[in-house]
Amino acid sequence: MTDAEIIERLMEVNDDFRKLKEEHAKLEERLEELQNKKYITVEEEIEIKAIKRKKLELKDKMNEFVVKVKRGELKI
Repeated sequence: MTDAEIIERLMEVNDDFRKLKEEHAKLEERLEELQNKKYITVEEEIEIKAIKRKKLELKDKMNEFVVKVKRGELKI
């Protein structure tokens, strides 16, 4: 099973994974919104950095789910 297939299945059956993925998507939307602005304020630059950190944290957590499935520690 590929990572993409595992992620698709986790989205269907695991509420915790789905919440992480949805939060990651919302942060991505906000990040794109900020980065598409012609001018960015200091506060927005700080927000961009915070969003990037949070997205990375969420991605790491989602990856933990994938690894657990591959190891057989989590059934899907």
